[in-house]
Amino acid sequence: MPSFPNPFRRNESDDHPDLVIDQEDLVDDADSEWLAYELHEWASETRAMLAQLLIADQVPHSWQGTTLLAHESVEETVDALIEEVESAENTDLDPDKEQVAFEMEGWSGELQAALAERLGAAAVPHEFDADGDLVVHEEDEEQVEMVIEDLLARAAEEGLEELDGLEVNDLLSNMFTATDRLRRDVHDGPAVLAAVEHGRRIAGVATPFGFGAPQWSALRQRCEELIELLEADDSEDEDIVDLAHRMRDSLQRVI
Repeated sequence: MPSFPNPFRRNESDDHPDLVIDQEDLVDDADSEWLAYELHEWASETRAMLAQLLIADQVPHSWQGTTLLAHESVEETVDALIEEVESAENTDLDPDKEQVAFEMEGWSGELQAALAERLGAAAVPHEFDADGDLVVHEEDEEQVEMVIEDLLARAAEEGLEELDGLEVNDLLSNMFTATDRLRRDVHDGPAVLAAVEHGRRIAGVATPFGFGAPQWSALRQRCEELIELLEADDSEDEDIVDLAHRMRDSLQRVI
């Protein structure tokens, strides 16, 4: 691999907009050797995935166009990350099969890396084209849509509470009991209080392990709807009974 002169030795007036590392992390040695990784054949979205991984691992680096510059001291780390990105995209498409493309505009490199990892783990043939869009076989379109929906739903959960398996089971069991009582009697005071308390808690919990994000998101939404009905002065009893009944049945399948 060709060496590259130290691109970070600069004056205060120099302008390197692509610089993404902390100067204190660099080796300020006149004999420092920098490596140049030519990645011009990669799609821009693939390079974005690598850039996100480099930043996440706090690897000193910079970009000059499509060329990645990294110090020789982190060569093994950079090589491993490049291999990770490439391995996530090494499932080849069959040119004889119908293909569909998913636009990746607005996706972060980290989210794209997670998508490629999920598709690779599921052995779904895919690649990113020259425009950075995800291309898959038409026969896998539905599966890919489900993966994308799950990833986007999880990405929207940042800041929500995370619970372990036992806590989740206890919470859902309590909500099941509350809705089971409400479907029988909407004026059951303790059941109303329990449904509001546990429903509000569920609405603030991120998707637990073992649940699909869309499935959990739907449960959070139903909890919010039930709370709204219970706290409103003009709610119809039959609306509360209907929603409590449906929630009770769905909760019974997961606890």
